Amino acid sequence: MHSRLSTFIFFLLFLGNVFGSNPDEVKSYLWGLIQIRPNQDIDREPGYWKNQILHRREFHAPITFAPVEIRYGAFFYGGGGTEGDQIKSDWIEYEESVANFTGGNFAARLGHQLDIDFIKTNLFYYFINASWLDMQTGLNFRYSNLLIPGVIENTTSWGSVNPNWDPGNIRFAPRMLTFGISHTTMFQWFEPWYIDTRFTYGLSTAKFYMDNKDQLLTTPSAYGPTMSVSIGPRFIINIGKFKGGGRSDQALQNRFSVGLDLRYAYTKLNTVNDPDNITPINKIHLQDFGIHLTFSVLYGGTLTSGDRAKEYYYRGDFVSANKHFKTFLEYYPDHTNRVRAEKYLAECKEKIPIQLYKEGIEFELKGLMDKGIDRYLEARKRADKKTKKMIQEKLDHLAILEIERAELLLSTGRIDEAIRLMEKIAHFSPEAKLKIPLFEARKFIQEAEKALKFGFYSKTLDLLNQALSKDKSLEFEASTLRYQVATHLVEIANTVTSHDELRSAIQLLVDASELSGGLGEKNEKVLNSLIEKFNADQEREMKGRIDGRMEKVRLRSAKTKTTPPISVGMTVPDIQSLLGAPKDIIERKDKNGSSIQLWIYPLEKGGELLLSFKDYILFKIERNSA
Repeated sequence: MHSRLSTFIFFLLFLGNVFGSNPDEVKSYLWGLIQIRPNQDIDREPGYWKNQILHRREFHAPITFAPVEIRYGAFFYGGGGTEGDQIKSDWIEYEESVANFTGGNFAARLGHQLDIDFIKTNLFYYFINASWLDMQTGLNFRYSNLLIPGVIENTTSWGSVNPNWDPGNIRFAPRMLTFGISHTTMFQWFEPWYIDTRFTYGLSTAKFYMDNKDQLLTTPSAYGPTMSVSIGPRFIINIGKFKGGGRSDQALQNRFSVGLDLRYAYTKLNTVNDPDNITPINKIHLQDFGIHLTFSVLYGGTLTSGDRAKEYYYRGDFVSANKHFKTFLEYYPDHTNRVRAEKYLAECKEKIPIQLYKEGIEFELKGLMDKGIDRYLEARKRADKKTKKMIQEKLDHLAILEIERAELLLSTGRIDEAIRLMEKIAHFSPEAKLKIPLFEARKFIQEAEKALKFGFYSKTLDLLNQALSKDKSLEFEASTLRYQVATHLVEIANTVTSHDELRSAIQLLVDASELSGGLGEKNEKVLNSLIEKFNADQEREMKGRIDGRMEKVRLRSAKTKTTPPISVGMTVPDIQSLLGAPKDIIERKDKNGSSIQLWIYPLEKGGELLLSFKDYILFKIERNSA
């Protein structure tokens, strides 16, 4: 017995080694029966080992259906007792007090069995859409027969009681057919293998006499209830691939398994049919012990997104775990362990901000500041009040460092980089947001300096105005540049010929004089010269305009030979040609710098004629009574 047990254990371990996972992926112990992932350098979340032992596959898809499971193996019947390998004395009951049949030697009690389960369904899952355990219930058929039955010996007294009972060369060879119900419970901690426990109950029929020609006699026969229990490992041939947790991907995926079973059966052949009265046997209680090779087909049982989520959870990746737990609850809303999944999901939401905060620190230490800031911002968005305060303090500290870096860039003339940096942190730093206009204003100042360098004075002034529109604190820098523009214009004043340029040059020189408290004697003379030149140009321009208009009137009068009446729109020369010089002229300028004149003419009957001109064009006629 000891040698047979040793052989079985060796064979079991050999199968574990054959069907175990890749040693590069996991660490295997006992030739693959126990496998542990080697990532022990990762800091696991509390409860990791408890989960590995008690809840390793709690979110797997339930095994919904097992169409067939085949077992074939060897057995021996007997019970063992005080007489070594012989069967207990009460295993057969007789009609009369006759000598007991011992069952023969061990070889005469060896047999083989074919045991088939089919249409095994997870009834819990089918009826209530839940599966606390992977339990399958189905139909069972079993065939049993001895290999080399032994002659019924030491029973000569049977014939002395009843001549028909003398067995002669008859051999005891029970051949049984069993029909019943099979119930299996599967316990799986590791993906490559699981433990299968099985219980069957049914009705057996048997014929138990065989002649010396190995012909099974039709009588006597017997029938009665039977039960069996078995346990053994199963090794999955194809584990299947994770496809995202969808019900259609997981629950209907077929897989195959092979394994070994240790089996015990007990059959009570309580009813013996012996119409020819050829045996004293009244009841037979058979016990048999066997070992079976098994092959089965099953649907479901694969890992789901819930199992993947738990792996992420205990590795500290709560963001990924959160995503996969949501997928699991979406596809398996009625899963037995959905409450635990919801608990994990709630814990993930609490721990995600801390995870993101730690990732931000890692990016920061690696010099990847932008990625670090992104992690901090995402953490702040998900955090509760207390954690959010801690994260904001971290962001404020980073903002100070980034502002200092931006100011350093600004001081080295890399204003565009400085502005981009400030814009990146402005959405979480109010101070940076307030400083952006100043940085933009300094950019305009920088561009104004370039424009001045190349002599684009109008562009320089325009850029200075834009700078001040961004930040008024740069008034001194802008005024200084304006003074430099004025100085440059003084240098080229003698070359200025355009009336508009003269006007701009004079205005700039006046502003520069006010800013600096004077331009110096030389520059003041240039300013006075420009003013005189401007006034002379203005008078010359006005006279030319008047002469031109008078010429037009004279030509028009020559053509019509008539004196045009006074009307709005007439020019100064027109009026002078009709009325002559006025008694008085009152002149001023409006806010736009246009010339406004009022000409006053006395009337013969008293009163005055008032003519109003704008830029030497009549626009109003009034009479003032005496």
